Amino acid sequence: MAKAGRYTTPLADVERIDAAELFSLSGGQREAVRAARPRLIVMGLAFAMLYGVLVIRSVGLTIFDHQIVAARTHNVAVQKIERAKLTDRNGVLLASSLETYSAYITRANVRDVNRLAVQLSAIKGLASEDILRARLEGKRGQARIGRRLTPAIRDAIFSLGLPGVKFEAEQTRYYPRGRFAAHILGWVNADGKGAAGVERGLEGDLKSGVADTFALSIDARVQFALERELQTAMDEFRPEAAIGIVTNVRTGEVLAMAGQPDFNPNAPGKYSPRERRNRAATDRYELGSVFKPITLAMGFDLGLVSPDDMLDVVRPLIVNTKKINDMHRSRHKMSVTEVLVESSNKGAAIIALKVGGEKQRQYLADFGLLDEAKIELRESARPYMSSKQWRDVKTATIGYGHGLTVTPLAFVQAMGAIANGGKLIPLTLQARPDDYQPEGRQVISPEAARTVLDIMRQVVTRGTGKNAQVKGYDIAGKTGSAEKLDGKTGRYAKDRNISSFIAVFPARDPQFLVFIVLDEPKGDARTSGWETAGWNAAPVTGRVISRVGPILLPKGKRTQRITHMADAVQ
Repeated sequence: MAKAGRYTTPLADVERIDAAELFSLSGGQREAVRAARPRLIVMGLAFAMLYGVLVIRSVGLTIFDHQIVAARTHNVAVQKIERAKLTDRNGVLLASSLETYSAYITRANVRDVNRLAVQLSAIKGLASEDILRARLEGKRGQARIGRRLTPAIRDAIFSLGLPGVKFEAEQTRYYPRGRFAAHILGWVNADGKGAAGVERGLEGDLKSGVADTFALSIDARVQFALERELQTAMDEFRPEAAIGIVTNVRTGEVLAMAGQPDFNPNAPGKYSPRERRNRAATDRYELGSVFKPITLAMGFDLGLVSPDDMLDVVRPLIVNTKKINDMHRSRHKMSVTEVLVESSNKGAAIIALKVGGEKQRQYLADFGLLDEAKIELRESARPYMSSKQWRDVKTATIGYGHGLTVTPLAFVQAMGAIANGGKLIPLTLQARPDDYQPEGRQVISPEAARTVLDIMRQVVTRGTGKNAQVKGYDIAGKTGSAEKLDGKTGRYAKDRNISSFIAVFPARDPQFLVFIVLDEPKGDARTSGWETAGWNAAPVTGRVISRVGPILLPKGKRTQRITHMADAVQ
């Protein structure tokens, strides 16, 4: 029974034996316990030492393994940053992230600054000896050797065997096509955040981790053609800047957008703000006569005028003491159609006054011209009006594109409504599926939009836009030439113009829009000295259409067959 009781005693009860119980033992038992005590102490110490060795061994192995991993990775601290790739609508890669490294050295480990600066500057890709010396002599605990270093540069630094060197892995944004689509893409700053373009506008989407690739709406082939023609225009007409936009008027997708001058997003710091600026989104212009189709659309939509109505543009037109003139004095009345074909300021002002200031303002708001273009570009600017008072003179001058400055993107969005049957569809830089049905707001009736397009077609066939004609294509268009406002004098400069041309094609079944803006183009013998849009922006637009038309339109959608297809896309 004693044996059974001994082995059935719970462990908890054994642990609760206290000193009082110990001293209650018999004399012989107490002597046995005293004799065994030294042996128990020695055994306890032995077990404690063995346990300590095992713990130290375990920790040592962990530290040793960590050191091995650190050595294998060259002391790299990994910083995981995920950013989706950017492609065009057809999968052409436009931006991706590469693993690069930042290198630092603990200044306390640097014994000879000059010698180390010489050693490091000898590695191709690092800063000069003077710059490195200045960094090494700094007051911070760690000196930066370099950022965005390739694996080859990292290995070259590591091979020097310098104590106190640390590498941090980071993601560097890389644009494999250099300047291509630079103003659309923007760039990523040193902290890995989008600083401009879609890199900034789509920051949340690109870093969400939902997808590793993000398709933009642009078509690389169309973008390339547009950029080439803008560069040619810069060489040919020597403007301060050139802007171009191509859109799908049915979906609102931007197929191409470019500006000159431009920059390389791989090294944005090497370029001035003037070169990095996306003028299509940030710069506001009084666009002049290219605005007149919107004025006619208002008049047609309200039923105030019809294409054959005659307007008296012979007599002087004075509104609130301001005299409104045409570039070429007319000796006869003009129909509403002729007002657009011959680009009469007086005629457009008369129609605007018929519409009235209140309704004009409402239409402008409906067309999106009193707000920034709704697009994935944070830099998109709001329009500007010189005066908040909406007097008759403002109504009249806005009628022919003065008194209201808008961005090219905002204007393209508005004209898209005239092209697609009267529906305002927000622009987008995100690729849409083929069956995409965009939401839009009806701004004018389909009949009013169709009437404006029919007259714009005549602008190209027999009016100021004849130089935009392209064999095989129905093109509707309008020229715009506006004197620039001198910021210093507050007056319009007669020798500084904004020239532009808006084109829609095919005119009978509108699908695409092209808008070209030249900021201060120069005239020469080829243009007979003229600096107006019919001589520069119109032919540039025609050349763009001749190149992108074969890409965008199947043969059956053209009015005539193009016999030299290869020439059209060169």
